[in-house]
Amino acid sequence: MIKKISAAAVAAALIFTGCGTISPPVQSETTSEVVSTEIAKSETESVSSDDKANTFAAEFFESNITFEDAGTLAKEVLKSTDFDTETDNSGGSQKVTLKGKNGGGEIDVVMIDISDLGFSYEPEYILENLGDYYFDYTASRMDGITEDDFVSSYRMVSSIMSKGKYQRYGSVQKSDGIAAQFGYTETYAVLSENKLTVVSGAYLSSDMMERQSFSQLMSKFAENVKY
Repeated sequence: MIKKISAAAVAAALIFTGCGTISPPVQSETTSEVVSTEIAKSETESVSSDDKANTFAAEFFESNITFEDAGTLAKEVLKSTDFDTETDNSGGSQKVTLKGKNGGGEIDVVMIDISDLGFSYEPEYILENLGDYYFDYTASRMDGITEDDFVSSYRMVSSIMSKGKYQRYGSVQKSDGIAAQFGYTETYAVLSENKLTVVSGAYLSSDMMERQSFSQLMSKFAENVKY
């Protein structure tokens, strides 16, 4: 099932999601160069990046894009998980709510046809900004968790020809001396043949093994995204 989302519907969907992005000079698609970056940002750089991501997202979601049904992808991956799951297909996103014995989380799966996008950017640029937008929103859903609670983080953007990948993740460990919380958040995005697929999720638990299980689940999503 494929459905076209109007600008008004997308604006409503943006409330359910989070931030945005902006725009660079257009380069030729004939390059075969592979670009890969791993970035650790300062607080000031993060604010600047957030503004850029929010600006781009606003432009992107108001453009002529088509949301496709991501239910098949989600169902295929979730059939092997031990988490209790509930799914909701609305606003162009397949939203998955996860529950474990000691925690819970959410995953958004989005598939978008950008054939008629209406503006031209390098795959790397689209992935970088839209990926940051989703990651920031997803991470913000971890109640009570701040940037200082992240014990590890990684960010990678790569592109070749008209294809590209984005991956960003972070692990959380927080303790008040009595109880501990373990969290994981990841955004994975692939752009291939004018099809953009984004999987963005976060999980928080008092059990470190549940965090590990969630990380493995996100890896399964990545394995099932066509590139």
